[in-house]
Amino acid sequence: MRDFPSLSSLRAFEAVVRHKNLSHAAKELNVTHAAVAQQIKRLEEWFGITLSRREGRGVAPTEAGQQLGAELSKSFDIIDDAVKDLKITTEARPLRVTMTPTFVNFWLMPRLGDFREKHPDIEILLNANSDVVNLRREEYDLAIRFGNGSWPGFEVEKLMRSYASIVVAPKLLEGVSIKDPSDITKLPWVCDIDDRHSEWNHWLKHHGIEFAKQKAKIHLSGYLTRDAIRDGQGIGILPSNWVSEDIKKGRLVELFSLTSGEETGYHLVYKHGIVPHHLRAFLKWIRSQKAVE
Repeated sequence: MRDFPSLSSLRAFEAVVRHKNLSHAAKELNVTHAAVAQQIKRLEEWFGITLSRREGRGVAPTEAGQQLGAELSKSFDIIDDAVKDLKITTEARPLRVTMTPTFVNFWLMPRLGDFREKHPDIEILLNANSDVVNLRREEYDLAIRFGNGSWPGFEVEKLMRSYASIVVAPKLLEGVSIKDPSDITKLPWVCDIDDRHSEWNHWLKHHGIEFAKQKAKIHLSGYLTRDAIRDGQGIGILPSNWVSEDIKKGRLVELFSLTSGEETGYHLVYKHGIVPHHLRAFLKWIRSQKAVE
């Protein structure tokens, strides 16, 4: 344990010695004249000596007070430099966000320009990956994940429910009857590369269909998935808002609609504690984007 008086009283005294005036010190510290005087009194009581005296309209330090004030100024300068260096380092570091390719392609990318326009000073590093990463070990600021919200040890905030459609090109349905979920195994599949952790896999498990056992699969990403499904390469799952026009115009047929439950959906997952300024800005923005949908 370090044996010294309160940092508040030391800070107040250093400001008084520097300004040689209680009122000016109080203005710098954003407190009252009386509060500064009280801090000096407590400091003198702690040392058991006089550290300052009135001199005209100002304040002059005693010899002991001058010595203490000079050392405090050096120490606070060191602290100030360390804080500024760390702040610059933190502000210069990109905002690191990890999420599934599906979320990036179909929800985030069409909106991201708005964030860049509002926060041109914030650099973003996006990792579109299905693998569940360790936020602490790999130093990510935020993960956006699909699931039931059970990620112990982290702040978890429900962003949105998921609305998706299992769709197919009409030509693939010729001579094929699809009446219940198990019938989709009759057709080839077009799978997004993150289907291991998506609502698609949740739905398959719910209906007793094993993703790994389906052989006729082609793995693509994002827009390529939609193009392949339109082309008749197989059935697949896509966000409902991205295929509504195709369904309306008959380019695709919706076999099943998937709406996640109240708990299941996309969540914002980040570490407990102080939220860095660039993450705070991104969280505020992404919440506002959800609100205007």
